[in-house]
Amino acid sequence: MSSSPAAAAGLTAGDTIVSAGGTSVASSDGLSAALADRQVGEHISVGWLDASGARHTTTVTLAAGPAD
Repeated sequence: MSSSPAAAAGLTAGDTIVSAGGTSVASSDGLSAALADRQVGEHISVGWLDASGARHTTTVTLAAGPAD
């Protein structure tokens, strides 16, 4: 994750993504669904909880990733 948009935004291992592109996310499947119709290079808002439970929000630019 060190060179990913998530890492550049400040997410670290153990953080939990709770929203992506205005859609609430409750699981990895939910995150995949929220990103399914998005395009590489698109800017979206991402919300997450860090290990202490603090909520954060930022905008990230989507990059190509490995196919699951």
